[in-house]
Amino acid sequence: MKFALKFMIGFGIFIGILSLIMLFMGEWGAFFGFMIFGLGFTGMGWAVQRIFLPKEGENPRMSISLIIKAIFGSAGVLMLIGSILLLVDGEIGGAIGLSVFGLVFCLVAYFGSRVFAIPKGAKEVLVGQRIQSISGVLGQTGKRTGSSYIYVDESVPDSEIEKMQKEWQEKPWTQRADWAEGRVIQQGPGSMKLLIGFTIVWNIIGWGIAAFALISEWASDDIPWFVLVFPAFGIALIYVTVRTWIRQKKYGISILHLITLPAWLGDVFRGKIKTGVSVKTQSEKEYKIELICVRRSSYRDREGKQRVSEKKLWGEEQILFGSVSNTGKTFDVIVNFFIPDDQPPTELYPEDDRTYWQLNISSKEKGVDYAAQFEIPVYKKK
Repeated sequence: MKFALKFMIGFGIFIGILSLIMLFMGEWGAFFGFMIFGLGFTGMGWAVQRIFLPKEGENPRMSISLIIKAIFGSAGVLMLIGSILLLVDGEIGGAIGLSVFGLVFCLVAYFGSRVFAIPKGAKEVLVGQRIQSISGVLGQTGKRTGSSYIYVDESVPDSEIEKMQKEWQEKPWTQRADWAEGRVIQQGPGSMKLLIGFTIVWNIIGWGIAAFALISEWASDDIPWFVLVFPAFGIALIYVTVRTWIRQKKYGISILHLITLPAWLGDVFRGKIKTGVSVKTQSEKEYKIELICVRRSSYRDREGKQRVSEKKLWGEEQILFGSVSNTGKTFDVIVNFFIPDDQPPTELYPEDDRTYWQLNISSKEKGVDYAAQFEIPVYKKK
């Protein structure tokens, strides 16, 4: 794999040198074409190397942050330079379009890198490591070490961190703050801003590509109607984003209070879900509850692309009735599930190759239905 990565990076550098030759010859179109092609090869090789062959003790999240900043940032800067050159040549329409794309790529580089960067005022602490088997496009095999990190306040002394690491080993569910407190926040609400941002960026790029392609070829006999797939997907994203936003505004954030902490294999799991569904004139409400055990696996397909698959190992459904909460405004649901002892326990890392247990709840409502998911800690008694 190392040889293949070095070859990819070297080939990208070679194409970059050719682009500089095109620049000196005054071939602007060829320059940008070769430059983007060269940056693609070099960036891809460098990115794969940083993610799959990290330095000892290096957090992959920081590598991803750096990769996003470098690749999207450099592409955005090149587009902005190209828009200036087009403006000088009198191509006002092309200059405006390319400058919009350049600004979008620069924004993605900035905000995308911040998502994976270490939070300000925090420091990373290694929780654990796990060796994974990997395979290349040509059938090469190897191993890489997957690491899990937790961010703590930078003022926490090393002695306290050592105590925390010992507790994480003995009680792995304490690695998640909400699990340690006995309250699980539903999955999804934290990524609402990311979903909105992605929807906006996709629609700007998708509609821009479609408009540019159709306007450029409108007078010809071969109009590229296929480019409408980009804005069509953008419309679908808007629909999903709006429904997700409405659901969050209508029901708020549901919380699962763990009566059993953690849940043990071969024992009964109990918890109380505070749904956020308004009582109004109802004295009780029917809910569909499902507890599932899922195995998530990472692999490479025949084309060498990284894929993630999920397989349901076990599951059980129940129909329960919610009761009015203490506030008298929303419903609470008490859940009881017997967890078989022949299933694997929870694994927290690596994210793309682990086993997890998820509790799903849903109910029919007027307008947007209620639905929430919670990942719960399930472990084997020692």
